[in-house]
Amino acid sequence: MSHDNYELPSIYTRKPETDLESDNDEEVALNVNMSTPPPRSNYRDIHIQDSRTAWLLLLTAFFILLLTTVPAVADLPDINVWFTGDALWRLFDPIITLPLSLFVMTRADIMDQGGRPNYWISLSERSVGWLVWSIGAGIYVQGHGIHTAAALFKHPIQDFNRAHPELVVQYPVLEQMYSNMRDLWEHDIAHYMYAGGAMVMSWAQLFVFRNQVHGPLPTSTKIVWCLGILVYGLLLAAVAIDFPYGLVVGLIYAGGLSVVCISMMLFNTRYLPRGGLFTMGRRMVIQYYLMACVIALVIIIVWICIYGLKTRKAAGF
Repeated sequence: MSHDNYELPSIYTRKPETDLESDNDEEVALNVNMSTPPPRSNYRDIHIQDSRTAWLLLLTAFFILLLTTVPAVADLPDINVWFTGDALWRLFDPIITLPLSLFVMTRADIMDQGGRPNYWISLSERSVGWLVWSIGAGIYVQGHGIHTAAALFKHPIQDFNRAHPELVVQYPVLEQMYSNMRDLWEHDIAHYMYAGGAMVMSWAQLFVFRNQVHGPLPTSTKIVWCLGILVYGLLLAAVAIDFPYGLVVGLIYAGGLSVVCISMMLFNTRYLPRGGLFTMGRRMVIQYYLMACVIALVIIIVWICIYGLKTRKAAGF
């Protein structure tokens, strides 16, 4: 057999030039398609996703405010001496609010696409987002459970102490048990775990939405988004006014998070003027937390000017 006519098997042969040319043509076409505006159906899909995000932000803040404020300001009827109406109301909190917060996370592009692989150690950007959110959710639920348990168990002890004051004098530990459940576990540890978990979940949302550009938002979505900002700002202010040392913590947290949100937009502009800071929702989630913190700061400062550093109960409300 002549060596001049010998050819390698086809698997090792070089691709024809026509294949390379077609690949280049596809790449050029892809680049052209990416540079041209998407069809109107895609714009409609984007508006639907933005609308869902705005509604989820509003509903999450609304239900947290509703489920935490009502037991604090209203005296719900007790089921029995061991099971208060307030505790029953609060049992629904994580069942409703955690899924809503989770659904907000799923609206982020990187949660759908995965984000950067190996973003932190061997975890992708999406996995880091879920990790941070799940840690916050765990702290939130633990704080909620401790708060509910302390609120349930303190009332029978309080009723017993009121019915037998002579025994309280003889056994001071009875008053100490009640005080520890009310002050240490319910008001201090549980409240701050509860709020701390919610804050960590909000940080996770800021993380996964930090590169996302929304809109332009239609008017209806802007209205829902602004209502959500107002409700969340009221929630932050209410928590600060109600918690022990909450006014100081609220000032520090709302002020610090505002600076973080502004920095996230100014140092990561996403090709928007000033990072979209002065737009109506182009950086929807970051602006949501920023403006809610501004509202909370205004309310907290006004409260301090009128009542000083007194909590809601200390001020007589």
